[in-house]
Formats: sequence, structure tokens, C-alpha cells
Amino acid sequence: MIDQSTNRAWKSFAWAVLLVAVVVALTPYVWMVLASFKNRVDLLSSVPKWIFSPTLANYPAVFIDKEYWPLAINSVLISVSSTILCIVIGAPAAYGFARSDFPGREDLFFFFLTTRMAPPISIAVPLFLFFTSLGLIDTIYAVVIAHTSFNLSLVVWMMRGFFAEIPREIDEAAMMDGRSRLGAFFFVVAPLAAPGIGATAVLCFILSWNEFLYAFILVAFDGRPLTVGIPGLVTPHGTLWGQVAAVAIVATLPIVLFTFLVQKQLVRGLTFGAVKG
Repeated sequence: MIDQSTNRAWKSFAWAVLLVAVVVALTPYVWMVLASFKNRVDLLSSVPKWIFSPTLANYPAVFIDKEYWPLAINSVLISVSSTILCIVIGAPAAYGFARSDFPGREDLFFFFLTTRMAPPISIAVPLFLFFTSLGLIDTIYAVVIAHTSFNLSLVVWMMRGFFAEIPREIDEAAMMDGRSRLGAFFFVVAPLAAPGIGATAVLCFILSWNEFLYAFILVAFDGRPLTVGIPGLVTPHGTLWGQVAAVAIVATLPIVLFTFLVQKQLVRGLTFGAVKG
């Protein structure tokens, strides 16, 4: 009886902690959703208003009048393009690290990881000068390449573990059947590692979509994503909080919905190879 009472008490405590964590995590987002439907008077009220007359004026004001809708398209193009580049370049590199034994392999792999460990601001100026010399500054291509550069190490690191969990005998069997090493990778090993590739692609997409620093430094006008457009709503006459909230909702909603839709595949990919038979 004592053990059962103790277990119930611990479960109740765990649920209480979980509930508090959920409330703390969701309250700012709920406030932001409500703020996007408030007028300026309700937003600047000294007493927070939870009951108010909702309005949709903030959305057309920012996305149509201020022409922010192309920024959403830029965010999609940048995130999708950088994710595809990361997977296309990083997956074969990770396969090479997982299957090939060559001198300095671990040192080279550590070098890939150190590119992720460096503070992003430390390479922002060199990237700016590099893209300026190439004539790519203030273009979407500069942001795609920059995002690819800092996400590539994540892809190599994650995918190496996924490929290492697949037995080498599968590669050897495929090559005995007439496949080349490259053919074995593309037609045999890669499909087996599809959950891991999918999970890595989701993480790359989220990191690229949410990135602000490089996009802010490398583009100023036509190639801006949504994250860079938000500071433009801070005016000399005050911050347009309703429009800021509207842009923030549009910027976060795709990620929230996408994560909910692929959460099973994401968990499956992140736990790929964790349990061996």
C-alpha cells in the first residue's frame, strides 16, 4: 500500500511539473496569438486584456500594405534549398566517414564538428566580405549558402551515426550483386536510413527557417526572410506590436504544424538504431 501511495504521489508530482512547464512554454505564444488580433489601443493598455473585440487588420496591414508576403516566400525558398543542399552534400560525406577507414578520419570529422562549435558572429564578417567579392550580397543565394555551411556539420554528425548502425554486410551484399559503392549507397543504404535522413532534414529546415543573424547581415531588401522583416516594424513612432505578432504567427505556424505532422517520423529517425535486436 505504501509503495502504491508513493507511486501515485510521484505521478501526481510529475504531472504537476509537466503542467507548469506546458503553461510556461505556451503562455508567450498564446499572448502573441491574441496580440495579433488586437488593435493598438488594446495592445498598449496598462492592464492586459484577455477579452476584447478581435480584428484581422494587422495581417493585411503588414502582408499586403507593407508587402511582407514575398518575405514568407523567401523563407520557404531559403529553408528548402539549404536543406536539400545539406542532405545532398552531407549524406554521402557521412557515409564515407561511417564506412571508410583512412588516416586522419577522426581528425577530419572533428574539424567538421568545430565549424558548428564556433560562435556564428565570429564568421559573419568573413562571410559578408566573401559574398561581396562574389557579387552575391543582398541575394537569396548568399543566405542559402551560409545556412548550408553551418548546418552541414550537423548533417554529417547525425548521419554518420545512422549509417554506422547499418551492417557493412548489406553494402557488401549489394556490391556482390553488381552494385558499385555509390550504387550501394543510393539504392540500398540510403533507403534503409530514410528515417534518419528525414529527421535530419526536418532539423535542418527548422534551423534554417528560424535563423536571423546571417540573413540580417547578408540581405537587406529583396532576399529578406520573415525573421529579418520583423525589426522593420520598429518605427521612430513606436513598435507596431500587432503587426509584429502577426508576422511572428505566420513565421512560427508552419514550423509548429510541420512538427506535429511529422513528429512520429521525427522520433523514429532520432531513435534510429538505438535498439539492436
